[in-house]
Amino acid sequence: MGHNAAPMFRPKPVLMDEARTVLGVSQNGLAQRMGVSRRTGQRWNAQGGPMGTDVHKLALLVYPVDARLAAEIAEAGGTTLAALGVLPPTLPEPSGPPDRVVDAVVCAAAEAMQVMPQSVRPAVLAAFACARELGLTVEGVERVLRSREKGGARG
Repeated sequence: MGHNAAPMFRPKPVLMDEARTVLGVSQNGLAQRMGVSRRTGQRWNAQGGPMGTDVHKLALLVYPVDARLAAEIAEAGGTTLAALGVLPPTLPEPSGPPDRVVDAVVCAAAEAMQVMPQSVRPAVLAAFACARELGLTVEGVERVLRSREKGGARG
């Protein structure tokens, strides 16, 4: 397993393509979302991607949707998500017995679906497990779901 000793870095153009995909935007759309001109976006495409703080901006933009990709982009820009201040702060554990706190989350989902909690528990577990495996935060998932609920679905 010696090949795992050194990390493999994907080139910035590959990371930019993946960022555009997860954000559901074109080259020009990405430039607009990052607050740069269309010409700058075109220059990035021709010259292998953004440099310096623009790479950091890209990581910050991608983080709510794909934390793993954002971390890789930050690393390509010579920094980390922690250094950029985007990792969530360590929160205190909720008060009360853990089972009761989790039951409150399950009941909220059940109420939203107008079903009994035991029928929604497997779906809630599957969703949280998948989000954890993908490196997503609860906040990131919530942000995307809220934007889609308001009619902002990708297309």
